Amino acid sequence: MNLLTIQDELIVSKTSLSRKLTIGGVTKPYPVYRVRLDQLFYNDQNDRIATWITQYKNDTGNVSFSELSREEYNKIIERFIIDSNPGAIEKTKNNIALVNQREPGVVLADGRIIDGNRRFTCLRLLQEEDKLVRYLETVILDASTQADQKQIKMLELAIQHGEEQRVDYNLIDMAIGAYHDIVETNLLTIDEYVASTNIPIGEVRKKLETAQLIIEFLEFMGVSKQYHIAREMQVYSVFFELVPLLRRCETEEGKQALKRSVFSNTMMCTFADQRKYIRNVKAMMDSGMFPSYMKKQSQIVEELEEKKKEQPITNQRELEAFVKENEEIAEDLQISMDRSLMQSKKEQTKSRPAQIVSKSVSMLMDVDTRILDKLSDGEKEKLQAQLHKLTDAVALIQSEVSAETIGQAEKQEEPAPGRMWIAPCPVDDPIVYCEDVKPITNLNFALSFSAIQAAPQQKAKATRLVYFTNEAGEELCPLQEISLVVAEKTRVNFSLNASASSLGKCYLVIKSAEHAHNEAYQLLEMAIKIAFTVEFDF
Repeated sequence: MNLLTIQDELIVSKTSLSRKLTIGGVTKPYPVYRVRLDQLFYNDQNDRIATWITQYKNDTGNVSFSELSREEYNKIIERFIIDSNPGAIEKTKNNIALVNQREPGVVLADGRIIDGNRRFTCLRLLQEEDKLVRYLETVILDASTQADQKQIKMLELAIQHGEEQRVDYNLIDMAIGAYHDIVETNLLTIDEYVASTNIPIGEVRKKLETAQLIIEFLEFMGVSKQYHIAREMQVYSVFFELVPLLRRCETEEGKQALKRSVFSNTMMCTFADQRKYIRNVKAMMDSGMFPSYMKKQSQIVEELEEKKKEQPITNQRELEAFVKENEEIAEDLQISMDRSLMQSKKEQTKSRPAQIVSKSVSMLMDVDTRILDKLSDGEKEKLQAQLHKLTDAVALIQSEVSAETIGQAEKQEEPAPGRMWIAPCPVDDPIVYCEDVKPITNLNFALSFSAIQAAPQQKAKATRLVYFTNEAGEELCPLQEISLVVAEKTRVNFSLNASASSLGKCYLVIKSAEHAHNEAYQLLEMAIKIAFTVEFDF
C-alpha cells in the first residue's frame, strides 16, 4: 500500500497545510494530508516504548507482531503508549476533543507513524467513544520502513528530541534505544546520533555507559534483556551516578567488586531512596572506610550469588519472590552500609579539629610581616584585638584537650530532642557564611550569603540548603537550595510562617542535601523583634 497513490478522498486527502522537516540536511515544507485512521499503524521501533516491547515479547514467549492483524497490532501498541504516560494521553485527548488536532504528524507511505503516536492514540480513543470516522493530519513521506532505516531513524530522533520535547522520554527507554541504535545494530554512529538529537556527545557517551550497566545488571539478576524490569525498578539514576564512581577505581578487580555491590543492593531493594544510596557509596569512597566496607559487601554478595544458584531467576515474578524470601541479605547489606557510614562520620569528626588548626596555621604563615610597620595606629589596634581573640581561642582549645573533654561528646549517641549535630564540612568545600546575622523585624525578608576560599585546594562553588527553625527544631519556612560562587553574593528571600512572630529567637540552618534531618554545617541564632504578633497564616 502507498498512501500517496490512493485516489479516494474519503481515505486520503491533501490539505492546504504544510510542515517543515529537515531530511538529509535539507529543510523544506512538506504538504499535510488527512489520512483515515484505519490506514495507519504504530511504529514498534519507537525508542519511547522500547522497554514495553521487550516486556510484551517476554510475556508472550516472543510472539512476532507479523503474526497479528493490523488492528490487533495497533491495540497492543496503543496500550503501551497509554501506559507509558497516561497523564499526557488524557491531556492531549481533551485538547483534540476541544480544538481538534493542531500539530501534523509524520508517516511513511506504507502507513507507519514516525511522529504522532500519541496524537494517533488519542484520535483512536475518541473514535471509539463517539463512533465517528476520524483522520490524522500528517505529512506523508514517500518511503517505507525497509527503504532507508537509518534515514528514518535519524528523522524520528530529530523530531522527537529536537522539535517536540513536549513529553520527555523515560530515561531507561532513551538509554536503551540509543544503545540499540549505536552499539547493538550499528544503525547509527555516535556522531550521527548526536547530530540527530542535538545532545552533547559527552552526555550521549554517559547514557551508553549507563545502558551498558543496566544490561549487566539484568544479566546479574538472571533476567537478561528484560528491560521492563529495570524500568519498573527505576534504576536509571543509580547507574547513571555509578558511571563516574567506576572511573575512580584503580583496578579492574576493584571496578567489578563495586559493580557487584551496587547490583546486589539495587536488586534486593536495600534502600528506599536509591539516589541517596549511591551518594552514600560516593561518600564511602571519599573516606578511609571504603576498603573495609567493600570487604564486608563482597562477603554478602558471595552469599547472595550462592542463593541465586539454589534459586535461579528467569523472570520478574521469580525475582520478586527471591527478594521477598531473602530479606536477611538485604538487611545485612544495609547494616554494612550504616555501620561504615557511622564509623566514617566518627573519624571525620575526630580529625576535623586538627584540620581546622592546620588550615589556620597555614593561613597565618601567609601573613607578610614586612607590612606591619606600615600600618596605621588604628589598623595596628584592630590587628592586636584579633590576635588577642586568637590567643584566647588557642588557650581554650588547649585546656579542653588537656582535660580530655573531647571524649565526653563522643559518648553521646543521639542529640537531645530538638537539637542538631554540627557536621564537619568537606576539606575541599569553600567556607559559606551569612552576611546579615541581625534581628528579624518582618516575617518576609532577604539575607545575603557568600563563599570564600580559605585554602588553595578548596573549590570555587558550593551548594547548600538553608531554612529557619525554632528551638524545638521545627521548620519555620520551606527549605531552599542555593548555589554559591566564591567572591559573589547570593540574595535569598525567606518567608517565615505566622508562629515565628511570637518567638524571641530562631535559628538559621545551613546544611548539605546529603545530611540527615538533624545534621547541619551551621546553626546561627537570630533574634526576632516583630512589633506585632500574626495570628493567622494567609
